[in-house]
Amino acid sequence: MKKWILSIALSTMVSFAYADVEHSEKVEIRSFSPVETDYMPPSEVETKHLKVVGMKITGFSGASQTKIDQAFEVLEKVVNSEEFKDRVINFKNTKGERAFASNLGLSNEQIYEQFMEGRETLQPNTPGEMNFYLKLYNKFWSRVIGYTSPDINTINMNWKFFKNYRPSDVAGNLAHEWTHKLGFDHRSAQEHDSAPYAIGYIVDELGLKYLSQKQELP
Repeated sequence: MKKWILSIALSTMVSFAYADVEHSEKVEIRSFSPVETDYMPPSEVETKHLKVVGMKITGFSGASQTKIDQAFEVLEKVVNSEEFKDRVINFKNTKGERAFASNLGLSNEQIYEQFMEGRETLQPNTPGEMNFYLKLYNKFWSRVIGYTSPDINTINMNWKFFKNYRPSDVAGNLAHEWTHKLGFDHRSAQEHDSAPYAIGYIVDELGLKYLSQKQELP
């Protein structure tokens, strides 16, 4: 009986964890273009600024600390860009609609505004900040890139993937997990057009573009 009760408890805990699962396929994130009917000019939505703040960083040192610092730089640069604003507001889901999946009844522009407001569910009194509590762990057999849960601040990142990731990949992963901190979820790891996954992909893509342009500068 005790083992049965423990099994149920563990299953319940897992069900309430947000896990970012590895995907081998390349996911294409689409947006409406200015020539399409449903396109919304970004100028119609107020621009705000987010500051990336490392609150408590555990398990990182040397090269891994350098990479997380670079990822923070990429993340802050990307989310405050007009291109990020445009891509989120004009995101097109798999049905061809200007809407995220599992969107809590919010439009794209409302999701952008809530994202840029920076009020995490557990830290509503720090507007304008993306606060990160990160912990690096290592499970070589796992397909989970990272995970968190609604009742904790900590985002756990798997060294198995982190060690081979570019700073732009890490930034995308951070954006995914942080979007969970705003209360957004996905029905499964295959719901690529949910807010956490799609925003993470957008940050990754724009982050790589930013790094490429930065390297070309004299």
